[in-house]
Amino acid sequence: MNLVKKFYSPEDDIKGASAEEIKKSDKKPEEQDNVSLAKALKEARENSVSKAEYEKLREENKKLVSEIINGDGAGNGQKSTPEQDETTIEKLREELYGPKCSELSNLEFWKKTLSLRDKVIKQGDPDPFLPVGAKISPTSEDVEKANNVADVVQQCIEEAEGNSEVFTALLQSRTNPDSPQLTLRLKKLGITYK
Repeated sequence: MNLVKKFYSPEDDIKGASAEEIKKSDKKPEEQDNVSLAKALKEARENSVSKAEYEKLREENKKLVSEIINGDGAGNGQKSTPEQDETTIEKLREELYGPKCSELSNLEFWKKTLSLRDKVIKQGDPDPFLPVGAKISPTSEDVEKANNVADVVQQCIEEAEGNSEVFTALLQSRTNPDSPQLTLRLKKLGITYK
């Protein structure tokens, strides 16, 4: 005990302390504890949620963690299998090129076309917008042009806001009729494009 008295004195705490700090230190330790406990309790209440909310968030968190661990990622709790993707691709092809394709509006046709393109590329098959053949292989310029076409069509879809006529007008305004076949057809109809 003598060692403590030699090296520590309560007066050392008071030296350099402000008057306010000295007044606070004059309070009984019980009062200080009660005040700090009250402050801590108030802060805890402000920063807490109800047990029901906590349980709900905890369940959502468990579900998300499970989906990530199991590779679901889609958020619906079901894995996408290659067979399902293939079925979807086949279904899109049937809708686009089957007997009922004439019932599609331009907007629906292009939405389905872009969806099909994305699924085919995701599956690892060649981009359907690229030239591919026995003696033809796509260049980087071809890839750039294919991506540009997809981007322009997607922009038109977004700007049309579900209206097929607006989509068609937007798409026509952004495409250049440089195809010789198209130019011939336009001339036959008496339309000149400048």
